[in-house]
Amino acid sequence: MMKKITSLSNDQFKTLVSDKRELKKFMKHPQNEKIEADWANISEKQLQDIPSGAVYLTQSALGEEKPQVLLVSTDGKGQKQAYESEATLDFLKSHDVNPVLEKDRETQLKTSYITFLQAHDKEKPQDIDSMLARVNAENDYVMLKSSALKENTFTPDQLKGIEDELSHQFQARKQAQEKDRYQEDYKQEVLEVMQQPSEETQYKQLFKQSLLAQLGISDEKDSSKEAKKGAEAEKAPVEKQFKQETPQEKEQRLAKMKEFEQKHSFDKVYKLKKEVLQELKELNLTDSQREKLTKLEKALDTEKKDHDRQKKEEKSQNGFTKFFARNSGAFPSKKRDQTQEMER
Repeated sequence: MMKKITSLSNDQFKTLVSDKRELKKFMKHPQNEKIEADWANISEKQLQDIPSGAVYLTQSALGEEKPQVLLVSTDGKGQKQAYESEATLDFLKSHDVNPVLEKDRETQLKTSYITFLQAHDKEKPQDIDSMLARVNAENDYVMLKSSALKENTFTPDQLKGIEDELSHQFQARKQAQEKDRYQEDYKQEVLEVMQQPSEETQYKQLFKQSLLAQLGISDEKDSSKEAKKGAEAEKAPVEKQFKQETPQEKEQRLAKMKEFEQKHSFDKVYKLKKEVLQELKELNLTDSQREKLTKLEKALDTEKKDHDRQKKEEKSQNGFTKFFARNSGAFPSKKRDQTQEMER
């Protein structure tokens, strides 16, 4: 998008492209400074849509960027020519031309308004830096908005439409980011849970601790299978005592075990306990400790047998009850038939 600055005759064009001093004078450029200018790399097809005999603004003066202009003319053979040069703000002002093109002004406005929205979103009460950032961003946007209105680049309704659209987009992005952040936080929480031992593992550890306390041995690595190999020559019993629990610690442990047992079947709890007993059998136990362990396992197996027998009886009783309920009306009927037969 280009904006016409002023008209240009063919003779002016020839003078300006052939004499840099005249070009500097025309562009109000300091004579002691170099001016960037050269023939434009534009195809004939592109030039066809650009009216000849004029100077056009092709690049806005934004920040440190200098405005760029295009000089277009027609030679004696009827061929269009284009020459590009940097210009100055003074040159544009002398022709009452806004140094910012409409497309760039729109980009400026959008960028500034988004900066304001971000600063407003990050503003925190009692935080002077965040409040100052929001005020500065708001002032910058208000100045740009005022300039756009004075230039008649945009109407108030157009600016309102831009603001509404950007606000909607900003909120949509914010919600998407919050959703992504929540999912990432939840993912992290799940990963943490996955790193924790399962309920079964925790229960086994608690039960193992309980058994070790009864056996009076330590749950340290030197009581493991590996340590047993190291002590093979001495065959020394494990003398280290299990760390004594405080009454509160013991109560918490028993409560956790009870909670687990209430949530799971007897068979599952039995299986876990048997696994723990098997682990303890592999420790370097004294005869007394091994005897205690054997008694504990027998007690557990007895409990299992009693449970299975009770379960079987309940199943049998339920079956008999159902059978009796189905046939409760058959026996009186048969008895009545026999009584009637005797009477005849």
